[in-house]
Amino acid sequence: MRKIKITSSLEKEVANFNKDLFNQTRNEGFELPLTRLVKLSKKIKTSQHSIFKNYVDNIIKQYSDILNADPVKMKSLTIDFEKIVPISKMGTKLSGKKSRSFHEEVVYAMRYEDLRSVEFTQYLLNSDLRTCVYCNAQSTHTIEPVYYNNKKKKKRKKVISKLQLDHFYPKSKYPFLSTSFFNLYPTCANCNLAKGDEKALFELYTIGNDLDVFNFWIEDQFILDYWLTLDLKKIKINLETRNGDFELLQNHNELFQIQKVYDSQRDIGEELILKSKANPKVYRDQLNKTFNKIFPDPSIIDRMIIGNYSKPEETFKRPLAKYTQDLAKQLKIIK
Repeated sequence: MRKIKITSSLEKEVANFNKDLFNQTRNEGFELPLTRLVKLSKKIKTSQHSIFKNYVDNIIKQYSDILNADPVKMKSLTIDFEKIVPISKMGTKLSGKKSRSFHEEVVYAMRYEDLRSVEFTQYLLNSDLRTCVYCNAQSTHTIEPVYYNNKKKKKRKKVISKLQLDHFYPKSKYPFLSTSFFNLYPTCANCNLAKGDEKALFELYTIGNDLDVFNFWIEDQFILDYWLTLDLKKIKINLETRNGDFELLQNHNELFQIQKVYDSQRDIGEELILKSKANPKVYRDQLNKTFNKIFPDPSIIDRMIIGNYSKPEETFKRPLAKYTQDLAKQLKIIK
């Protein structure tokens, strides 16, 4: 629910991630994406499916640029690749009815599932992206059963923790971007399932400074009504866009039901209202005086007071951080 700025530091980090992709985490017999793409290109019969061969060959030529493409570059690439193979033909099967569709062949060749299961998971574990970028209410990991016979879903083999990723440009329409770093959005299972192939207007990465696009807030009247009755139902948390972009707000609510998700978290808003009246300044001064040597970073004191990360750049470290930060700032618990 907060954008991430693409800085030169992040670009360098992404380039390093992609430079040795799969080389550092897989054994010598592991078939790299470029090898699979070359094999796919060779097996496509030129006479019947020349446009598909051309599509794959262009991925091979631009492979490194595709992996590292920022949002502006990705948009340009989608236009170029759509001219080669229109989205309407992505479901074409190249080798008979039982074969994979073309977009599935490309995603398979680029080893998206392998990237999701190991490389990207390891990256996220060492990053600050640990919650869903759409709702910020849940973790990006989900529990999934693995079956001996996956088609019949019989005889469960084991249960695994699996990373959820969404593609801003869906891999069914733009398979060449299936492993592009800036096209991969960590999400919770609920948001990923709800979105499907629908278009979300929220873009996680930006080269600008428009990072905080959403804001949670409570109307003063609701706060007053709560104090008069101490009735939790009187508290109503609103979600808005900071720049008044109603289309973005409507799209986000329709796809992910954000307002309803946070309506169930009113008790956190209640706790913050109570803390705002418990003289947090005195409490903060006392903590600073007592623990200043242990907690030299004042933001740690803020975390202790509001019960979550207090810096905007730490939003994705813990569920509900955005919600907590916005309300705590409105209530003047933190700056």
